[in-house]
Amino acid sequence: MKKLVVAAAVALAFGAGSVVAQDQAGGAGASGSTIGGVSAEKVGAAAVGVLVAAAIISNNSGTTLPIIPPPPPPPGEGCEGNDPLVDGECVGTTTTVTVTGTGTGTNTGTTTATVPVTFTYAPSVQ
Repeated sequence: MKKLVVAAAVALAFGAGSVVAQDQAGGAGASGSTIGGVSAEKVGAAAVGVLVAAAIISNNSGTTLPIIPPPPPPPGEGCEGNDPLVDGECVGTTTTVTVTGTGTGTNTGTTTATVPVTFTYAPSVQ
């Protein structure tokens, strides 16, 4: 792609001149250095164009480095379910604990008490 850009730039640089037909005196009154109607500037431009083309052809065997993709991001740490991650630790909550009590005489029974139990654990890599 770079070679094409260089060639296009050279073509634009030397071919962008405007062409205007003008009558000039010939013979002894002629001025400027022309050879058969071709000016020295055009010969020089052609020589530079040939040199650029030769440089492009001689550099044709160049190699390009492969594109190395960036490494993937490390996996994130996560908690189980809806447990929040607080200061690098997962905080879980259990809300139901069954407490059984037995009394003597006529006062016997089972009671369920709701006691919030909070625990922490290390987050796992997900």
